[in-house]
Amino acid sequence: IKYYVWSVIAFMYVSLCPMQELFTKYSMDSIFEVRFGLKLNILDESNEEAITFAKAFDEANALTFHRYVNLFWKVKRFFNVGTEATLRKNIAVINEFIHKIIRSRRKQYS
Repeated sequence: IKYYVWSVIAFMYVSLCPMQELFTKYSMDSIFEVRFGLKLNILDESNEEAITFAKAFDEANALTFHRYVNLFWKVKRFFNVGTEATLRKNIAVINEFIHKIIRSRRKQYS
């Protein structure tokens, strides 16, 4: 019985990870389509730039969350090392992607 319980738990964990990734991609696609009228197509992975944005967004969220347990995150940010350097790079990717959308919308409406 013990083996059966552990195998069920392992199966549930392995099944949950792809589902979480699927829900994240679907949420990102939906939010951008509703808010910006832009289809990112992250689910079918046809837009490489959007996939890079989504990965940077997810990683930036995780790194920001881990600031709560890292006492030296401000020092790392000051010296731009470790996770703070990675976070800064991810934020640059996010900003560039969003600013590109904004520039295209301004050009479209002017």
